[in-house]
Amino acid sequence: MTFTVFGQKPENSICLPHIPYAVRFNCKDGGGGLFVGGSDPQHRRTNPEDKVDINIIKVSKWFGSLGKTQNVLWVQIFFIAAPNVDPKILPSNTVCVGYLKKQSISALFNKVQEAIEYGEPAEGIFTLSFVKELGQEGPYYSVGFDWRSRKTPEEKKQLELIDSFMASNGSQLVDLEGTRSLQSVNGMSAEQIQALVEAVDDEPPIEPPTRQINSKQTRRLAASK
Repeated sequence: MTFTVFGQKPENSICLPHIPYAVRFNCKDGGGGLFVGGSDPQHRRTNPEDKVDINIIKVSKWFGSLGKTQNVLWVQIFFIAAPNVDPKILPSNTVCVGYLKKQSISALFNKVQEAIEYGEPAEGIFTLSFVKELGQEGPYYSVGFDWRSRKTPEEKKQLELIDSFMASNGSQLVDLEGTRSLQSVNGMSAEQIQALVEAVDDEPPIEPPTRQINSKQTRRLAASK
């Protein structure tokens, strides 16, 4: 073959796709799990009982609407599957992006505070899982997190690859498609974020357009009664 369209995946390095590999943390439709490409059954990559080890390489905060969820706080995470993850679930050494909300955000940062006692948490492995919850509208799932230090030579080697990648490509970790209806709130104080939330809550609901009926239509409606 004498021409190249998409190129080849680099060996012994981290792959950054032209468009981030988007992973959905599905918490409602058909049970918790990782989904890629949609929320239908054929898009499922893991089941609620499965656990997946990942490397988190970037975290940022956003506010707005994503999918069916409107005007809430989101945490965007860029991550890479650990070496023990089946490539059929997530591609190896490839940058992925996903979004957390509500309880899942608390789960992540609670675990970070526990792990930070041992150093920079990103130097370890986060284990992602799905936790079944019971709400007013029935059962749902939230994303749970555990953390551990690296154990295997493959995990330690991957950290070296990630360190080299972030030094030269860290500024390129952006997801234009996922954040098109979101506003960055990085650097904002808790008071500023709360003011943003309240400003959205105070906006009047959009009334559906009313159909204008002219005089001829009025006479026809009256005659038909």
